[in-house]
Amino acid sequence: MSLSRRSLLTSGSAALAAASLGWPTSSRAASSIVATTYPGSFDEAFRSVVGPAFKKTSDGGVTFTPLLGVDQIGKIQASRNAPPFDVVLFDEGPLIPAIASGVLEKFPAEQSKSYADIPNAFRHPDGYAPVITCQLIGIAYNPKKITTPPTSWEDLWKPEYKGRVGITGLGSSLGTAFMVEIAKLNGGSETNIEPAFEAMKKLLPNVGAIAASPGALAALFQQGEIDIAFNFWNNVALLAAKGVDIAFAKPKSGAVVIRTSAQIVKNNQDPKAVLDYLDTVMSVETQKGIEASPWVMMPTNAKVALTGANLTVAKSVDDLVANNVLLDWTKFQAMRGEWITRFSKEVKI
Repeated sequence: MSLSRRSLLTSGSAALAAASLGWPTSSRAASSIVATTYPGSFDEAFRSVVGPAFKKTSDGGVTFTPLLGVDQIGKIQASRNAPPFDVVLFDEGPLIPAIASGVLEKFPAEQSKSYADIPNAFRHPDGYAPVITCQLIGIAYNPKKITTPPTSWEDLWKPEYKGRVGITGLGSSLGTAFMVEIAKLNGGSETNIEPAFEAMKKLLPNVGAIAASPGALAALFQQGEIDIAFNFWNNVALLAAKGVDIAFAKPKSGAVVIRTSAQIVKNNQDPKAVLDYLDTVMSVETQKGIEASPWVMMPTNAKVALTGANLTVAKSVDDLVANNVLLDWTKFQAMRGEWITRFSKEVKI
C-alpha cells in the first residue's frame, strides 16, 4: 500500500503514522514542497527550468500541480489547516479573492535574496509576494492559412473564419481579459460586459472549438482544429519553436498584460523551503532560463533583459507595460463568478 506524506500529515494520527513508517516528521517535511503552475507551456517551463534550479540551490525538491487560479482557491479553502499546496500561482484577478479569503501569507521581503531586484511596479502594495512573470495576450493564428496577419480582436468575427476560431471560457484570466476587451470595443466597459456576451452570440458560427484552458486552446493549432484564437504569447512561441504553424499578432488596441505572482499559502509545510523556492523563481539565473527559447516568458527581475523572440513583441519589460493594456481587475473580479456561470450556459457549439 502506498501512502503520500501529505495525506498522512492531514490526518489526526499524522505523527503516529509517520513514526510507524520510520519517517522523522521534522526532516521529512523539508524534503519537498508542492507548487501550482498553469496547464500548458507555463507548466512545461516550470518543470524544465524552475524545478531543476530549485533542486540545485536547496536541500529539497518541488512537486508541480497544474491548475487554473479559480480551482486553486477552492482547494485551499477546503483544507486550510493542511492545504494541498505550499505555493500557489495567481494572476492579478484571482489574487484579489485569495487575499480576501485569508489563505495567503505576506512575503518576508527582508529575508529574501532576490526581492531587491524586483521593480516597484511588480511589488504588491500590501506586502504579498511580487510578480514573477508577465503574460501577453494577443491573437494567435496559422500563418499558412491566414497570410495577412490579423490586426484587431474583431478579425475573429470575419465570415471566412467560419468554424476555425478557438476560444476558452472565463475560468482563466485569458478568457476574462478577452471578454472585457470585447465589451470595451462594443460600447461596454470593465464593469459592463453585456456587449461582449452579445458579440459572442454572433461569433458562435465561427467557433470550431471551446477549450478547457489556455494550454488546451493552443494545442488545437497543433491538432489542426483551428486557425485563429486569442491566446498567451508564450503559449504561441512554445508551439512555434516546436514547428507548429502558429504566429502571434498584437491587436491595434494593444495586447493585454497579465501579471502573475507565486504566493505563499498559510500553514505551508516548510516556510524556509517556500522562501527558497520563491527566491529561486525570482533569481537572475532562473528568470533568464524561463525567458529564453522555447519558453519566452517575460521576466520581472530588473537584471534580466529581453532576448530572442520576446524582442519581437517588446523592447523591454518597461516597454511591454507602457505600450499595452493593463486592466484594473479590482473593478470586476467580484463579478467573475457570475460571468463564468453565464458563459458556460450561453456560449456553446
